[in-house]
Amino acid sequence: MDNRFGCCVVLFNPDESTYHNVSEYSCYFEYVVAVDNSIEKNKNSELIKKIPNVIYLDMEGNSGIAKALNKGFEVLIDKGCKYVLTMDQDSKFPVAHMEKIQDQVLHYIKEYAIVGLNFNYDSNNNSNEIVEIDYWLTSGNFVDVEAFKKVNGFNSNLFIDYVDIEFNYKLHKLGMKICYLKNYSLKHKIGNPIKIIIFGKCYYAMNHNPIRYYYRYRNSRYLFAKDRKVFFKLYLKEIVVNIPKMLLYEDRKKEKLRMIKRGISDAKHNKLGEYVDS
Repeated sequence: MDNRFGCCVVLFNPDESTYHNVSEYSCYFEYVVAVDNSIEKNKNSELIKKIPNVIYLDMEGNSGIAKALNKGFEVLIDKGCKYVLTMDQDSKFPVAHMEKIQDQVLHYIKEYAIVGLNFNYDSNNNSNEIVEIDYWLTSGNFVDVEAFKKVNGFNSNLFIDYVDIEFNYKLHKLGMKICYLKNYSLKHKIGNPIKIIIFGKCYYAMNHNPIRYYYRYRNSRYLFAKDRKVFFKLYLKEIVVNIPKMLLYEDRKKEKLRMIKRGISDAKHNKLGEYVDS
């Protein structure tokens, strides 16, 4: 273990597999911060509190992933950590390769603000090939603390969705780069997507609940307004690809469409933060 590395896991109604994941991380990090966004704490939250090397933070309700990550970083920075692994509770880290991965992170972090892992990728090859990208998911990322400080962390006003993309965007604006290790992969669950086969090709409808559609479209519209050139393709995809898939293949269409409209409207009026029904 090396206190150059810390780990931050954001919890929300954690299940037994989350408890086991956090237990594994505690074997490899001197400090693991578990930030609990659960509104009502369950038995797994109580078990996680008792794991050695785990610092449990109760946000006393759902504060959003951005605020939770910022709080976790604050604690780990205070502990002297220089690089922080950020993990979603639904992801499974390949802990058997932890030492090799950390060695690679120390090598590449000199050039990259974030060194992430691939996800849901099968490989028999543990080579050190990297892929440079513009945006990457939050889970499985080793973040340079100094880079985190330079961009003032994650934007808590976004609450959830596009938090990772906005963070990556701020890094790029300051000339910093992002990469992931191609042949080291997380097992990562992304919501409850609906599989669609069209002319032999596989696609997915997101199948989020209505409130997630609110945040997704509000935040994508907000970022599009912030930098139309950079976010044009991402926002266009939300409008011309993801909305039709939702309307064709998902349930609760009217409710989801209403939340999408509300999200876009709130973005236009710069109304961010946690959703408030009105």
